[in-house]
Amino acid sequence: MIVLSIAIDVTAACTPKPTGIGRYTEGLTSALSRRQVSLQIGTRCSHFHLRQHRLSVERSRRFWIQEPLWPLTRSADVIHVTDSRVPRWPLLNGKIPTVATLHDVFHILPGMTQGERFSTEKFAQKKIDRYRQIARDCSRIIAVSGTTKDDFLEHIDCDPEKVEVVHHGIDENFFKGGFADQKLLEEVGIPAGGVVYAGDFSQRKNLDGIVEGYLKADLDIDTPLILIGESTYGSTALQKKIDVVDKGRILRFGWLNQDQLAAAYRSSRALLFCTHYEGFGLPILEALACGTPVVISNRGAAPEVAGGHGHLCDANDAVSIAAALNSALGASVTDREKGKEYARSFTWDRCAQETELVYQNAMESS
Repeated sequence: MIVLSIAIDVTAACTPKPTGIGRYTEGLTSALSRRQVSLQIGTRCSHFHLRQHRLSVERSRRFWIQEPLWPLTRSADVIHVTDSRVPRWPLLNGKIPTVATLHDVFHILPGMTQGERFSTEKFAQKKIDRYRQIARDCSRIIAVSGTTKDDFLEHIDCDPEKVEVVHHGIDENFFKGGFADQKLLEEVGIPAGGVVYAGDFSQRKNLDGIVEGYLKADLDIDTPLILIGESTYGSTALQKKIDVVDKGRILRFGWLNQDQLAAAYRSSRALLFCTHYEGFGLPILEALACGTPVVISNRGAAPEVAGGHGHLCDANDAVSIAAALNSALGASVTDREKGKEYARSFTWDRCAQETELVYQNAMESS
């Protein structure tokens, strides 16, 4: 049996508070370590100060990445970059095929970056330059959803044969019973019976619309809106708006670990996740896995990921959001169980198996 040697950049997971891309990186790398591949996992030197958080998995060797030098590591069959930031190693001169994972293409969509509402123009241009680089330099590109693939190919000049879709997996703790949920929630102060949002606290995630839609639904005081996530671009203005609302109705919490997040989903009546655009939307599947109904936008990858188990709305219409939320709150036990069963098909082992096929295709095309 031929064993592939994969050098994978796992810098995205080198953080004390991993979110979407970091969790993808850890889940995929751990699942790859259980397959018949030889793993070398690298971290960029820019994260040396966070070295205590470097990813470590069984049957792998770790190394540091510093451009433009090829690391002092064993030869690899494929280089995989999990966050679209492809290192520039001119001495390799294309000798080793490169794979990059594309998580979303928010910044190339018409109207999404005008007026610096969702990011600075400088940051948006940097992202667009990276999209063009991976289209030019990579042998294969993994798109985490069909939506991401289609949007990328519509706006970036790239050979369609290069781009392959591989969905995320879900960590097993979202399927476990909630025996310790009450204790976990008490530790962070999250009440049961609310409506939860999980993700960045930013303009891009449509927190304005989420708050307005929640208020329009006119729920009782015992069903607060629980916002979970770290503050990012535009969070200051958002917080000022929220401060005007009765503080008992909208509660802010920071980053939660996987067990705490799963407990928050299981104890909530619904997930309110009607963002402006998702390249995938991991909270959708996580909430479904916990038996929690989800409210999602009718745009981006959210409908694709929910697979017919989400309550759709127009993210720009508070009345539409409120109607979808009330619909989700009335979801039957049968609907919840169907959502959980659907979510079970998204495993990291399946993600790793499909990713390995992409590696093989990258080698054959080089």
